[in-house]
Amino acid sequence: MDRSLTAPVARRHIQAMPREPVPDDERAFRAFLSTRGFDDDVMAVAFHLYRATQEAIARAEAEVLRPLGLSWVGYVTLMGLWVLGSAEVRALARMQVASKPAVVKSLDVLERRRLVRRRRSSADRRLVDVELTAAGRALVQRVQREVHRREHRLTGRLTVAEKRLLARLLRKLDTSLSEGGRTSLTG
Repeated sequence: MDRSLTAPVARRHIQAMPREPVPDDERAFRAFLSTRGFDDDVMAVAFHLYRATQEAIARAEAEVLRPLGLSWVGYVTLMGLWVLGSAEVRALARMQVASKPAVVKSLDVLERRRLVRRRRSSADRRLVDVELTAAGRALVQRVQREVHRREHRLTGRLTVAEKRLLARLLRKLDTSLSEGGRTSLTG
């Protein structure tokens, strides 16, 4: 590819983006790792991706889920069932990139609370299908409204174009993980 064709466009794009101040913790990581041969731009992406994800999950758990007796895995399991309808345990684990044992443990709790129901698969008796109960459906709808309010606060400083760009870039990262042989946690 002739880079002379893309360089002016890239330069204009970079110049058009507002410069955000680099936080002290990122600056410290960059200074420490770049002198040791690590790519500080890659580190910055990973650092903020992990940090934003962990912070969003921790706040959702503390402020929305735990008061209702739910864990993050439990919430994502309920959401998966709400979206998919009946699903097999492996499909739920794959959807949330969680281990099958973690999903089974969350299903134990959800089943005791009568939020889900497990049944032997009609296609293969070795497998178990899971579905929401009426109480589970009502709870996930209520919880999702509150989680979505948090998502609005999380993304509130982004324009619609920035939200779409970020979603596209994150899909690209997710796809590169999948194509690069993502380690399966689903057993």
